[in-house]
Amino acid sequence: MAREKRIVVTGSKYKSLRSWFFIRFLLRLSRAKPLFVHPDATPPKDFDALLISGGIDICPSAYGMNLEHACDKKRDALEFALFEKALQKALPVFGICRGMQLINVALGGDLHPHIENLDLTFHHPYTPLPLQTIEILPHTKLHKVLQASTIKANALHHQAVNRLGKGLRVAAKDKNSIIQAIEHIELPIFGVQWHPEYLPYIQPHRKLFAYFAKDSNL
Repeated sequence: MAREKRIVVTGSKYKSLRSWFFIRFLLRLSRAKPLFVHPDATPPKDFDALLISGGIDICPSAYGMNLEHACDKKRDALEFALFEKALQKALPVFGICRGMQLINVALGGDLHPHIENLDLTFHHPYTPLPLQTIEILPHTKLHKVLQASTIKANALHHQAVNRLGKGLRVAAKDKNSIIQAIEHIELPIFGVQWHPEYLPYIQPHRKLFAYFAKDSNL
């Protein structure tokens, strides 16, 4: 019998507990072993994959901006270190919301710190419900995983990926052309801007966790 994949799931010590509950459930469905790690915990020395969950904004100084912004430097440091370790070993990495943004920053990209400051054609929603239409770009790994050109998703973010990090490409956009998913061209690294863990009742969102937990090698 194959060994369970040990997946480190990062988050804030208390504020990520709801998200962790759903993520743990979805990863266990795929027979993986999720391990929750927060800034005050000691990460395991060895793990098979890394999931960076959503939460507080990344400190703007991490991508070269001098802004007054609520952030958690300890969480930033933890996740950048874990991502670097995963990158060096070519381990699968899945970023959710903040997690996608951290992947982008870790690879040299930057962020739009406030979506509301952008010149938007359409209203940018903020909702836990799947009311936002996401366009999945063809010829991407994400398209192969979801087998769909559009999906409905929630929107709980006020920041967005701007300049892409090294080796990354856009995998999905919303109707304002804001980046909603990214993936590495060569490595098993991808991220989504929405929160699929809160939408387990919709099959495409479950597919993301199954893909990540089982293969991540399309």
